[in-house]
Amino acid sequence: MKYLLLILLPLTLNASAQERLTLQEAIARTLSHNFDIRIADLAAQQAARNNTYGNAGFSPYVILNASATETRSNTHNDLASGAVQNNPHAKSTNYNPVVQVNWTIFDGGKMFLMKKELSELETIGGLQLKTQVQTMVSRTIQMYAKVVWQQKQLIAIDTALALAEVRMAISRLKYETGAGAKVDYLQAHVDYNARQSDSLTYVANLTQAMDSLSELMGDDEDKQYLLDDSIETNTSLTPIDRSRLKELNLSMSLLKHNSEVSQLNEKIAKTYFLPNLSFNGGYTYNRTTNSTGFSVFSQSYGPTGSLNLSVPVFEGGNLRRQAKVASLQTMRDKLMYDRQSTFLGKQYKTAWQNYSVAVAAYNLENESIRFAKENLDVQLARFRVGVGTTLESRQAETDYVTALERLYTASYNLKVNETLVLELENQLVK
Repeated sequence: MKYLLLILLPLTLNASAQERLTLQEAIARTLSHNFDIRIADLAAQQAARNNTYGNAGFSPYVILNASATETRSNTHNDLASGAVQNNPHAKSTNYNPVVQVNWTIFDGGKMFLMKKELSELETIGGLQLKTQVQTMVSRTIQMYAKVVWQQKQLIAIDTALALAEVRMAISRLKYETGAGAKVDYLQAHVDYNARQSDSLTYVANLTQAMDSLSELMGDDEDKQYLLDDSIETNTSLTPIDRSRLKELNLSMSLLKHNSEVSQLNEKIAKTYFLPNLSFNGGYTYNRTTNSTGFSVFSQSYGPTGSLNLSVPVFEGGNLRRQAKVASLQTMRDKLMYDRQSTFLGKQYKTAWQNYSVAVAAYNLENESIRFAKENLDVQLARFRVGVGTTLESRQAETDYVTALERLYTASYNLKVNETLVLELENQLVK
């Protein structure tokens, strides 16, 4: 017991300084600070910003260009009339502001398809964010349960150490009084040291699990938390219909929308075979002054406009190649959706079977721990009065500690499998 207390001393000394952390608080921290969720959130915001009519090509482009030029030169002109112009400081100015408008009137329906695609991409960004949130919440629950499980394992080791210490004390007393053999005392001491060795491994595992939980929550410091002693489990889940599973599962929704984007890309590729009609227009103002020359002042202004028709005649087969590649991508995404649909059914069946087994194991271990505790009490009482042997007491201790470890492991496995089922059903985050 003293050795275990030395191992756990740093944890117990800092217990008052440790922050209390419930499962819901851990999930809230993950949702707020997890780096993967924050990255997915930014990607979703980018997709939402891109979903505009202007980005799809509906809106015209209006550009304002303006230039102002001034020159000074030493000018000499011999005119046809015989006159001569000499101006060592000839000045010339030009002002030319222009407003230009470019507007695609018809592009084979590409702009309408682009707007639908941008909407699909925005939906995909939101689904990817939800998927990331669901995944991180699932991992947080599982890691929180793992930390609690490691804490429980330390409790089991602490119990084993206490039992071994009691048996060691009784064996020593019997040996010193001549009522027992020295080998019983030696065996008890060996068992006690073995339990101390086990505690080192469990402390290391607990530290690693706590670090992993801190990483999920986005902590950038080596921080220790005080977690709950137990975690709530649900032993009464019921499976849902497979058709509803496809509708609820986020992975299936993502693949479905990816397939729809591929179909839109295929349609967009076909629009390049069609003519393109665009309008270019503007309003131009031009003013020029010269201090020397035939024209000393000129000015012009007014609107301009043109319609431009572009018809693809020959592109070296690139348009057909692009259309074919887009068609193949559509087929590929459809196959990926069908494959995931088949895989999801098997995955859900396996997850549900594992959950059912975990529930049965948990119920069984709850029953077994009562028998193991009663057997331990009986054997310990028999050993104290000299009726029971060291071997019987040692076996009872081992059985009880093993039953404790199995119970804690069964509780952890139940929570993990419960979480995996709810993750597949998209029930972790509402």
